[in-house]
Amino acid sequence: MSLLLKSVLLVSIALATAFTSVGHRSQKTCHLCDVSFAEINLTGTKLPAPSFPPMFIGLGMGTQNYTCQENGTFVNVGALAELFDISCLYGTRGFEDLPSAAFKAWNNSVNTNVFDSLAVISHHVLKFPFTLGQHYYTTNPVTGSGLTPKWDFTSATFAGDSAAFVVGNKTDDVPAPINSAVNIDWVYLTNLTGTLANEIYRVDTQGGQPPTSCIPGSPEIFVKYTTVYWFTGGSF
Repeated sequence: MSLLLKSVLLVSIALATAFTSVGHRSQKTCHLCDVSFAEINLTGTKLPAPSFPPMFIGLGMGTQNYTCQENGTFVNVGALAELFDISCLYGTRGFEDLPSAAFKAWNNSVNTNVFDSLAVISHHVLKFPFTLGQHYYTTNPVTGSGLTPKWDFTSATFAGDSAAFVVGNKTDDVPAPINSAVNIDWVYLTNLTGTLANEIYRVDTQGGQPPTSCIPGSPEIFVKYTTVYWFTGGSF
């Protein structure tokens, strides 16, 4: 990352910590900025425009998880990521460059445990990262089978509030506008259950794509990625 970009990001996040807002149902003060006016840049994609105002913007750092099929290709079996608040960076010079800067730091790190991403981001990208929550896959709560993506803020931003989550249903996805062979798809999801958000967007993806082939029976692989998650609507 350039010294200029790092300086911009560090100054921006330091200033952001001076502003706090309390979620309607939060049990503690959160370092979040109002982003209800913010616009998601969907240029070059066919993802639908949001029907609700943005409420949270999170930088996701983690892994996309794959297993090798009998035909010698990888299939996605989930993901695990930490989400860090970047709402206060919206509109700054560093916001657009943040995903690539974070991915460079994460991908170059010897750390492979997703929960070590906090140390990586605080050392290389954001001086005072604020954890929103976690992203992982869980059993589909409607059908009782299969896996669906979940964003869980119950142990971080809204600790103690069991309703601070959303399970999403993917309704649209498009190849990443830049380098789709390396960067995972941009995705639009709607609420399946939970009250954290009505819609979830995964955009500005970096990394996450598996190799094009594999040897059947080989171990599961974990491919590092970063992305920006937007959460719109919800009751928080």
